[in-house]
Amino acid sequence: MAILVEWDNKAKSAVLVEFESIWTWDELDEALDQMDQMIAGVTHRVDVIVDLEGSKIPKDFMSAAKRLLENPEQRDNEGARIIIGANKTMQAVYSTVKSAFGERIAGRDLLFAPSLDDARAILRGMR
Repeated sequence: MAILVEWDNKAKSAVLVEFESIWTWDELDEALDQMDQMIAGVTHRVDVIVDLEGSKIPKDFMSAAKRLLENPEQRDNEGARIIIGANKTMQAVYSTVKSAFGERIAGRDLLFAPSLDDARAILRGMR
């Protein structure tokens, strides 16, 4: 699978989503379903770390973003979302999506970190 979803720690307080360089929107849908099931399986807060380092966003991202945001509800125990390895293009894509769909993602902002260690440090600081 081009997107790996696993617990980032034994306490199951963070999910790590790792993207290979090439992935599809269908694979993202599968990964999001798996992540959602993991978060639903516990009652405590679960943060999400997304590692995009070396990954390329497939074409037609605006249509995919619209489809993904059709049901913007997040789980009550879903915590912070931190993106690792987002280059300037990916950050620009996020800004575009946020501008276009801001009302649908209100309160679900993304944080950016340069490495997995930095993402974990951000989460420790938030707890």
